[in-house]
Amino acid sequence: MFHTVLCDLLGIRVPILQGAMQGAGGPRLAAAVSEAGGLGVLPTFGGTEKQLRIDIEQTRKLTDRPIGVNITPMGPAFTQSRAKVAIELEVPIVTTGRGDPGTSIVAQLKQAGIIVVPVVPSVEHARRVEEEGADAVVASGSEAGGHVGTVSTLPLVPQVVDAVSIPVIAAGGFADGRGLLAALALGACGIQLGTRLICSTESEAASGYKQRVIDARETETLVTELLTGKTVRTISTPALREYEAIRLKAGDASKLAELKTQARRAIRSGERDELPAVAGQISGMVREILPVHEIFDRIIADASALAAQLADLAVAPEVTRK
Repeated sequence: MFHTVLCDLLGIRVPILQGAMQGAGGPRLAAAVSEAGGLGVLPTFGGTEKQLRIDIEQTRKLTDRPIGVNITPMGPAFTQSRAKVAIELEVPIVTTGRGDPGTSIVAQLKQAGIIVVPVVPSVEHARRVEEEGADAVVASGSEAGGHVGTVSTLPLVPQVVDAVSIPVIAAGGFADGRGLLAALALGACGIQLGTRLICSTESEAASGYKQRVIDARETETLVTELLTGKTVRTISTPALREYEAIRLKAGDASKLAELKTQARRAIRSGERDELPAVAGQISGMVREILPVHEIFDRIIADASALAAQLADLAVAPEVTRK
């Protein structure tokens, strides 16, 4: 078992957070993650304030362990209303997206006794959220699914660890025990899982979405602005590849608009081959759908076994001198 400062901070047994993941996250997944010893997190993107209240209540019927709510930066009114719900319903932990909520909202949350954990893509951003009062930070590399920055996980995490004094959680490219151990070696105190949990039994992702992740190779994701106007890593489709090729060459604006319409129509209709599926490069390692508790058990067991092997390697052999 791996017990870090993150476990003490969040009141969890294993140092694993769930990415919010609109389209896959919800009460069943959040509760399953918390029951398995990690921190389950409910998404707010795309949902109403009323739905968030319902989701929190439903999750609490499934688990009495700590849960979190992710506040996606969709404007001041949205952020304020979701923070108000978190405060009223005494949610213990709030995670935030790349556009962190700012000093005022962080102060409101912390005044209510809520732990605030922003997701950041850079050292500069990590320093800023620490100054705003964040209790910990998720350093998310460009390998991750969803909204991403430009710095990959391996160089990002240790630089963030060196830059801030609050606990750092690593995200982007984690799916197994090797990843957990690597994150700890980089100085992080835990990991955030997203793509791996899409393919869990309790995930609310549609079966076609899960299958896209399982079928994908590590080379079959791309970063595009088509879906939300900001950089998002998703499993590629022919339309997305064509869109990005034209965009990079500053090509025909009318063709770009046509492809954008095509992609968004696919999202609404659920067309299998053209459906964008937000996921990270770790998709190439995800090959089966498992219950969350089994995913976590395997991660901890594999990390423990590997740690023991590495400890043996760290013992220098005696050198015979002539």
